[in-house]
Parts: sequence; C-alpha cells; structure tokens
Amino acid sequence: MKNTIITLLVLTFVSFGFSQDKVNYEEEYMPKLQKAQEDLAKLETDIASEQTQVGSVNAQISDTQAKIDQVWNEIYTLVGSDKAGVEKYGKDLDALDSKVRSFGALPAEELYKRRMELDQFEAELNNFRANKISALTENVNKIERIDQRIKSIRSSIVVPYVTSYVVKKGDSLWKISAKKDIYEDPFKWTDIYKANKETISSWQRRYNAVLKEGQQEADLIYPDQEFTIPR
Repeated sequence: MKNTIITLLVLTFVSFGFSQDKVNYEEEYMPKLQKAQEDLAKLETDIASEQTQVGSVNAQISDTQAKIDQVWNEIYTLVGSDKAGVEKYGKDLDALDSKVRSFGALPAEELYKRRMELDQFEAELNNFRANKISALTENVNKIERIDQRIKSIRSSIVVPYVTSYVVKKGDSLWKISAKKDIYEDPFKWTDIYKANKETISSWQRRYNAVLKEGQQEADLIYPDQEFTIPR
C-alpha cells in the first residue's frame, strides 16, 4: 500500500513537470521561433528584390559596354586600325618616351657627344605624328610631352670648354675654327694658327712638305696633329 502511494506521488510530480515544460515551450519558445521565421521570410524577400535590381543594373552595364564597343569600332575605322594596332602604337610611343627620358639622364659631357641622337628622336616622333592614331587624345598628350622633353634636353646641352683639338682627315683651320665647340667662327682660324705655328711647321718639316703656288703654311695640316685652342 505504501509503495503504491509513493508511485502515485512520483507519477503526479512527473506529470506536473511535463505539463510545466509544455507551458514554458508554448509561452517562451514558440513566439521566438515564429519571430525568427518571419525575419527569415522578410530577408528572403529583400534578397529576391535586390537580385532583381542587380539584374537590371547588369543589363544596363552590358548595354553601356556594347555602346562603348560600338564607338571604339567607329574610332578604329576612322584611324585606319584596330584595337591591337592602337595598343601597339601606344606601347611603341611609350618606348620612345622611355628612350628620351633615359637619354636626358646622361651626364652633360655624354649628352653633348651624343646630341645628334636628338634628331633621331625627333624623326621617330614625326613618324608617330604621321599616323592617324596620333589624333587620339591620349596620344596627342603623349606626343606633346615627348616633344617638350626633347626640346628641353636640347636646350640644356652645354658646349664643352675645349682647349685642344686633334686634327681629323679633311680638316682645315677654317673648318676647325667654325666648329660649334671651338669658336663657331671660321674667321678666327688665325688664332689657332698663331697658337700652333711651331707644331704646324715641325710636321711640315717631318713630311718635307712643299707649298704649292698660292698655298700658305697654314694650309698644310695633318691628321693626328693636336692643336691648342686659345681661349
């Protein structure tokens, strides 16, 4: 009898516990679950809406890109080239720009010695100008920058202060005096002659030179003679 009563009491408490858990679940967890599901549904709706907008934007981007491609094709036709040709032109122009930059970084003495290369750079640049692709805005700006750089380098070249000169085949005192790095004045040849009269005479004696009618001693100079250039 006693065991029966204990069993009934245990069953009563267990039943009460299950009943209490059911109440807590319905009152506490169900609302939270419902709220979470409602939030999820809203987010899924938002995503669907945004995907629709993304699709619309992508369509606009594709349409705009197609128009850009069409305009470029018209440009290629106008300049008589294609995309590959325009890109190659740009790379070649950049290469010339790089060469001019490197040249401009040379020491002053080296710049003077190699100054004629500037004429080659200008000739190359003129070839680029002759191409219709040069009319593209980007290339117009590049060509202008290179042209200005060449002019700047040319104007920065300083004539070295020459104090001696080694005679080369075909030289005359007149020609030597006219050189840019000497006097730039052929009529100053007498200054060179006076400063080097003994050298000129000694070489003429060495070769037993005989003056022809109308010749002067100053007319007979020889390759490898080194003249002092008076300043």
